[in-house]
Amino acid sequence: MFVIFGLDDAKPEITVSTFTNHCYHCNNTSKWHYVKHQTSFSLFFLPVFPVKTKYYYLCPICNHGDEISSNEYDRMTQQNYQR
Repeated sequence: MFVIFGLDDAKPEITVSTFTNHCYHCNNTSKWHYVKHQTSFSLFFLPVFPVKTKYYYLCPICNHGDEISSNEYDRMTQQNYQR
């Protein structure tokens, strides 16, 4: 008998910002993305429970940006849905 387990990176949730921001890394101005990236414990290739979650505010062109808190992510995504 054997058991297969490990960590699985889920497909990130991407929310597009409603306002534009300038990226000094690639020198473009566009609507940046709020990204939720979640890593889960998996058993037999099925995700069982989340282990860690990170939130980012990224340039959609070069993927350069900053890690943000979960509170800031929730606040900004709620603002996007209310408009």
